[in-house]
Amino acid sequence: MSERRILHLPADFMGTVRLVTSIACEFGRYLPKLWRLQRVYRRRPRSQEPVVVLMGDNMDATHGISVSSQRLVRDLRAQGKSIFMVGVSHSKNRPGARTEDGSVHMLRPHVVQDLFGYPGQELAFPALDEVIALLARHPVDLIEIESPGTFGLLVIVLGPLLGISVIQNYRTDLVSYYRMLLQNPLFIGFLEWYTRSFLNCGDRVVVPSLAFREDVINFGIARSKVVQLPRGVELSRFHPDHADREAWKAYGPHDGPVVLFLGRVSKEKGLEVLIDAWPEIQRKHPTAILGVVGDGPFRAEFEERMKALGRAMFAGMVTGDELPKLVASCSVLAFPSTTDTFGNAVLEALAGGVPAVVTDKGGPCEIVQDGQSGLVIKGNDPATLAWAIDRILSQPPLHKRLSECARSRAEEYSPERATARQWEFFLDVQSRRLPRS
Repeated sequence: MSERRILHLPADFMGTVRLVTSIACEFGRYLPKLWRLQRVYRRRPRSQEPVVVLMGDNMDATHGISVSSQRLVRDLRAQGKSIFMVGVSHSKNRPGARTEDGSVHMLRPHVVQDLFGYPGQELAFPALDEVIALLARHPVDLIEIESPGTFGLLVIVLGPLLGISVIQNYRTDLVSYYRMLLQNPLFIGFLEWYTRSFLNCGDRVVVPSLAFREDVINFGIARSKVVQLPRGVELSRFHPDHADREAWKAYGPHDGPVVLFLGRVSKEKGLEVLIDAWPEIQRKHPTAILGVVGDGPFRAEFEERMKALGRAMFAGMVTGDELPKLVASCSVLAFPSTTDTFGNAVLEALAGGVPAVVTDKGGPCEIVQDGQSGLVIKGNDPATLAWAIDRILSQPPLHKRLSECARSRAEEYSPERATARQWEFFLDVQSRRLPRS
């Protein structure tokens, strides 16, 4: 039997119409199998310990959501818990297992659409026969949706149909992102309605920070449904001991302090502010150089504009042992984002003993203690960003104190503590579904 062709659609209005139509046809085709699966699920007994699956779009890539989800699966399975991660394979990749034990699996896509504003990334709907086969082989009690895309929509339908508890893990402020990326009020209005409707489905909504919890509640989600669960950082991997004066030499000659930006290279990260602040930083510290770790849709323009300003190195996407080495070898993290709901990059920098400059908007300012593990400044202000970086680079005693406190602060976000809280939350959701004795 030949493999079915993947329908690949552009990121425009007609592409979206064809996406919705294709999904509706796929549902109609497999409706009888879904009803049979429903009968099986409704008859099965529930146990105290749930079988959990993390599902989401665009998980076949390296970014904060996919990495933290895989880490959670790895750590909980090491404790003997039944948890898996399932995504949709990127159209250029082969579907199948992504780990030796099969705990991370990418399904074959039925239809994909290029993601608005993110070249190379896709919104994908899985082949429904593979989803049905997976749920039949591995009876699931709880599904956590990692992103509010088409796969998430499928889960919202399957949850009530099969009696599966559904959790929304909402950790990307899509509405704020697209307000910055697109000047399209009609699309933004639709996105607000869609996101609000999406989050109101399911049992609970998980957010990573207190600030974002209030944003979600003010967005129209019931307070009783919203739970804050901060993430942890791999403290043994990111450590000041990994600092190496030669680490950055592979990306360009330099003899001064490295100012780090770590994360997705996209406009919503506040990189325009960093570009505007850089001439003043360079004037005060002529030997300083900007070190950028990460990739994204703004990279080409970012590199081009930094060439005109002077000193910058672009490492691209870095993994393995090289990443913690590059991070710990920097003097300060410049993180001017006002839209991050948590700040994985900030936590990794602090764990490496690197003080951070963050804005007073979003989750990073809950991680960084102003004047202790870094500096918290007003957002969207290049002059203040330049002042804060200059202050840290100009005062060695301050830098030493901030670096020591940075590591101490990161240790409060141990992965063990975060993992334990997450599983306790899963148990609580499961207990509400168990029949009362």
